[in-house]
Amino acid sequence: MKLSEMDTESNQKLLLYGDPGEGKTVLACSFPGPLSLLDFDGKADSAAMFYKDNRALLESIDVENLAASMTEDPMVRLNQLIDKVYIPEQKLGKMSAQTLILDSITTFSRATLNHIIKTNPAIKRFVSKQGIQPCLQDYGILKREFAKIIPGLLSLNCNVIMTAHIDIQKDELSGEVSRGPVMDGAFSQQLPIYFKEVWRIYTDKGRRMAQTQSNYKYKCRSQIPGLPDPLDVTDGYESIKKYLK
Repeated sequence: MKLSEMDTESNQKLLLYGDPGEGKTVLACSFPGPLSLLDFDGKADSAAMFYKDNRALLESIDVENLAASMTEDPMVRLNQLIDKVYIPEQKLGKMSAQTLILDSITTFSRATLNHIIKTNPAIKRFVSKQGIQPCLQDYGILKREFAKIIPGLLSLNCNVIMTAHIDIQKDELSGEVSRGPVMDGAFSQQLPIYFKEVWRIYTDKGRRMAQTQSNYKYKCRSQIPGLPDPLDVTDGYESIKKYLK
């Protein structure tokens, strides 16, 4: 294939990160439906409340409650969806969801780490009064799982949006402070590599804004020609789609 023959209007692969309550889930849920929302945060009701007067949108979103619980392992359900829904649909060339949302990758990473501990009992770990503590080997497995699951989900033939909370990191040698998505393990530095779009979501004077280009504080990027920085996304997907054509 020649570079001139490549489709430049493919599905969006978007990482949204920001502080809690800034509207990451609300923005993600405004993308074209039908939508599948993998709710690891357990806060899908906030989006339901925001769109309570938009019955058509609410009916277009299928929610999988994957929030951590005392008895169930959410990763078992996610693996079932991957094996029995996403992979078969991808092979058929037709996804039932036009947009897949993973909310958030921060709590997803924690669920993945807990799943690794549960399913690898032979690994020797320190046990405290608070329970089994993850060891270096667990984090090695975690990194390999991320390197498999995240690109796999992003390869699906639909819009894929993942949300994340903000992590503040300081370089011990230079003292430089950087901010980016937070997740368990050391994969957070690699995470933005896999996305075409990396936006920070914040509010300014009552408007929901997206930072689309990096500055000295936040790591962002966009490959959409002409996309403003910052971009006012108060109207959700309607604020974005005119830049996609």
